[in-house]
Amino acid sequence: MIERKIIHVLSHNVVLTKLSSGKNSIVFGKGIGFQKKPGMSVQESDITQEFLLQTSEALEHYEQLLQAVDFKIIGVTEEVIASAQERLKGPFSDTIHAALVDHINFAIERHKRGIELNNPFTYEIKHLYAQEYEVAEDAVDFLNERLKVSLSEDEVAFLAIHFHAARSFDKSSNSLGMARAVSQIIEHAQSIGLHFDNSFSTIRFITHLKGLIERTRSGKTIKNPLLDRIRDEYEESYEKAVMLSTVLGEFLNQPIPQDEIGFLTMHIERLDQRYRNE
Repeated sequence: MIERKIIHVLSHNVVLTKLSSGKNSIVFGKGIGFQKKPGMSVQESDITQEFLLQTSEALEHYEQLLQAVDFKIIGVTEEVIASAQERLKGPFSDTIHAALVDHINFAIERHKRGIELNNPFTYEIKHLYAQEYEVAEDAVDFLNERLKVSLSEDEVAFLAIHFHAARSFDKSSNSLGMARAVSQIIEHAQSIGLHFDNSFSTIRFITHLKGLIERTRSGKTIKNPLLDRIRDEYEESYEKAVMLSTVLGEFLNQPIPQDEIGFLTMHIERLDQRYRNE
């Protein structure tokens, strides 16, 4: 049976422990840290969730934060992570613990100094990572209530990116890279006359863009048997698709295949038809 000794009490509901196996873990349970001190044991029956810090790098970063960040911020952030993992299902990378604590601590410091960091990709992130964004909205409300701050709506998008990166075991820079690519295409699309809103057509267009980018990067593009017909019947939309594909190809540093340009044409045509009908 694995024994757990408390290293740090982060809040009434969160403690950092040392396992008899040699690993470290972040342990959650209602009142699990109440009136507890380092060196005391944690009963397995009191645990509702537990995250192992699997790598020495994750532990080292976390220990650095323990020396620099208010335990209340750490404890509340860990509750946010626990709630997010429960709602989004599946394992999270252990790197999210140090990364999110660091981000939230910095966000609070900025907020106290009256500095707001705008997120230029909020619109794209909201549609690219809808599940993570919804969880992040509740997380920001929770942080504001528990820490007595007023983090802005832009923080929702930042948290959504952290959740997505942890969920996919990806680097958040890759997620932001996707958002930047989509943002650039949306901006260019607007400059050539396309219109976007919160409709399903817009969401579908952004989702298609994400898939197009992933397929182009991986070299797994889809064959389009209707390419010639699409090109002939939707000439204006095809021209717009070519323009957007050129911009995207420059961003990705690789050309967009003709078959994918055909699929993009159809999405542009749907957007234009919806706008004309309104």
